[in-house]
Amino acid sequence: MTTALVHFNHSFQGNQTTWPSMRTSSWKPNYGDMLVCAALLRQVELDDTVRVGFPRTLEQPVSRALIRGSTYLHNRFDFEGANQTLDSIDAPLTIVGLGAQNSESDVSFLDQNAGARDFIARLSERSNSISVRGEFTAAVVERLGGKNIRLTGCPSVFYTLQCPQVEVSPSLASSERRIGVSIHTGLRKSIYCATPTEARKAHVDAIRYGIDECSALYLFEQGVKAEFDVADADLPMTQRLAAAQEIVERIAPDGRLTPEELIAHMVSVTSIEEWLARAAELDAIIGFRFHGNMVALLQGKPCYYYVYDSRIREFCELYALPYQDVRDPWVSPAEAILSHSWDKTNAALRRCHAEMQAFFKENGYQIRAAVEA
Repeated sequence: MTTALVHFNHSFQGNQTTWPSMRTSSWKPNYGDMLVCAALLRQVELDDTVRVGFPRTLEQPVSRALIRGSTYLHNRFDFEGANQTLDSIDAPLTIVGLGAQNSESDVSFLDQNAGARDFIARLSERSNSISVRGEFTAAVVERLGGKNIRLTGCPSVFYTLQCPQVEVSPSLASSERRIGVSIHTGLRKSIYCATPTEARKAHVDAIRYGIDECSALYLFEQGVKAEFDVADADLPMTQRLAAAQEIVERIAPDGRLTPEELIAHMVSVTSIEEWLARAAELDAIIGFRFHGNMVALLQGKPCYYYVYDSRIREFCELYALPYQDVRDPWVSPAEAILSHSWDKTNAALRRCHAEMQAFFKENGYQIRAAVEA
């Protein structure tokens, strides 16, 4: 049986999911996308596979198509190209983790988009069900005519083939706490960020918290060139300082951060395995990246989100994760984590896993390692 892998962009080296340096690579690696792709490939049994990306067409017959879900539902997405790809596949379609993106969480924002409606029609007609990442996306898909929708969340949450079980370390209550901050210093006003000024200020607050009130701080870059340069020990220090100064001028023009502080704490990873190993060294990860925080969950560690768009808010609500809007007053993330009900989070994760298992089964996929839900 041959499966078409639609819009997958993973890269393997041996048994590791890796990516090249963004400075020398001909393509820009997206760390989160890599995690999603690898998680999907780990979770279901696949024989032969062939890749095809939007908006290309598939030139060979296949038995089925597995589509990497992502933020496809927005007004800038090339629905015509995506529909062309789907029309070239004469086989059942299975999309996992489809997401909608709107800075203000307006469920009606695609109502007049004929291409989006046609995209959902193809998925509905040729799938037994549609996997979406949360209630906001489900509402958007329903308005576009979608049926048989399952709220599975993101497949990357089950990368380890185990349902995450979060436990909080007592160290979080002391100054010995070790935290990571997932950063996204390139945020600007767009469908991906409603309030960039507040998001930049929240970055400074989170980083200063890590420096001033924690025994260890990792700042996880995730593909922003200046952040990558700051972390790159192979670069001359003058170049690293220049990159750090660029970030400081963008997020902390008031002088609350120094370039040297960013250099001292910036971390870059080149594989999923290294990312997980770094997360295992910490008591929690706070910050601005969905997957940047989620690697903590994969290691049974808590996380705390700063929300600036519909996507991260949707995930936090689905998994019952603690978060605050970047426009809200600063609160201690350690106190927020310690006061949160992680029993509710663990129960939500189990529900999502059960939904994911049911989704794969009803769409004809054999699950590689059944996880007790």
